[in-house]
Amino acid sequence: MVGALGAVAHEDSRDGRRVTAARWPRLGLAAALAAACAAACASPGIPPGGPPDKVAPAIVKVTPDSNATDVKAKSITVAFSEVVSERPRAGADLGAIVLLSPSDGPARVSWNRDAITVRPRKGFHPNTAYTLTILPGLADLRGNAVTKARNFVFSTGASIPHGVVRGAVFDWTTNRPAPLANIEAIVGGDTTFKWITKSDSSGRFTLPYLPSGPYLLRTLLDANVNGKLDPRELWDSVTVRVADSVRTDLYAFAHDTLGARVVGVDVKDSVTLRLTFDRPLANDPPLRTDQVGLRRADSSHVKLRVLIRAAGFDSLMRVREAARKDSVARADTSAAGKKALARADSLVAVARLDSIERARVEARRAARDTVVRIAPPVPAREILATDFILQLDEPIPPGSYRITVRDAVSVSRVTRTSERTFTRAKPAEKKADDATAAPGAKPADKPPTAPAAPAATPVKPGTGRP
Repeated sequence: MVGALGAVAHEDSRDGRRVTAARWPRLGLAAALAAACAAACASPGIPPGGPPDKVAPAIVKVTPDSNATDVKAKSITVAFSEVVSERPRAGADLGAIVLLSPSDGPARVSWNRDAITVRPRKGFHPNTAYTLTILPGLADLRGNAVTKARNFVFSTGASIPHGVVRGAVFDWTTNRPAPLANIEAIVGGDTTFKWITKSDSSGRFTLPYLPSGPYLLRTLLDANVNGKLDPRELWDSVTVRVADSVRTDLYAFAHDTLGARVVGVDVKDSVTLRLTFDRPLANDPPLRTDQVGLRRADSSHVKLRVLIRAAGFDSLMRVREAARKDSVARADTSAAGKKALARADSLVAVARLDSIERARVEARRAARDTVVRIAPPVPAREILATDFILQLDEPIPPGSYRITVRDAVSVSRVTRTSERTFTRAKPAEKKADDATAAPGAKPADKPPTAPAAPAATPVKPGTGRP
């Protein structure tokens, strides 16, 4: 502190001379200390000392008041219990977690330490109810963030409407809930002025305080968070009429103007083919067997038996394979087979008992838990499919084939006919010598040839000698 005071110098107002630290006592040391302390307190940062702060900032006042009517204000001010950070946990600035609905564009959000001010792009419209939403992510200087959204409503007219649309947003390509999806409601052809909200972490949304009438309800899974619909991004729309309360779900998928075409044919066996399309097909109407034609190289037709979605076929095959293995294991009457079957049955019984005990433990924990947990939403539509299994009425030998799919309807409701040529290869032939050899064994080497015996020396008759 003394070093800081010693560096201070200013003009003496009485005689114009320079006054240095040596003359501070004449000017009043107490005043200089007060000024230095004030400058130190004005510097940004977290003050040291005191107990650690683990509480997120709380909203202490909103101007205009929530549920107020006939509001004439030009902005909304939200005051907090402490200084908040200009950079929330989610998004680059406060505009990412502040929603003003209805809106004619992103609201202007300004920061003022322990308060923020929100202004609409073109001012508040007359006789309109506005909703201000503070999304989770707002934090103080120590990083303590708000975990729940807060909503406030006021009206520039004499009343607040009570129409509301509720529902959930799903990614239709996976049939999973879509968190933080953009939802907007549009009246007529005006796409600039709209009511907006976002889905929560479970994919659910609520769009409240809507006047009665028809709306175009749209959702967007904004992958790059730029607020615009980009190519291949998932979205969905539906028309609703609001009188009081409406419930509807939205299923987002990539819209395009091209139909689906066959891009792959995988020969599983002589009577089973797997067809792959480059785009999902519509669930209604489903793809039928009479829309598929299979020809041999000589242009003759191959009879077809059934066409089903690959997901259902794979699930059925897993069940059949498990049943087959169990049947084979029970048919083995050897001592080793009986021992393996008893061990497998024991493991199944143990797993069943473990699952029952886990369920009991979870039930006891749930009985003691005071937090209400809401199950995630369940989609009412079947997941989109790009793969299908085609089973034939007769086996096909190795050779070339052409498959044609007529009038396939994509999820974007575009009809297209496509063809694909494929080949069923000949099965690999095994050599006769290799067929009897053990797997991985090398052909045996030829035995070495024995050396020829030396020629015998002739013996003279009657002598016994050569």
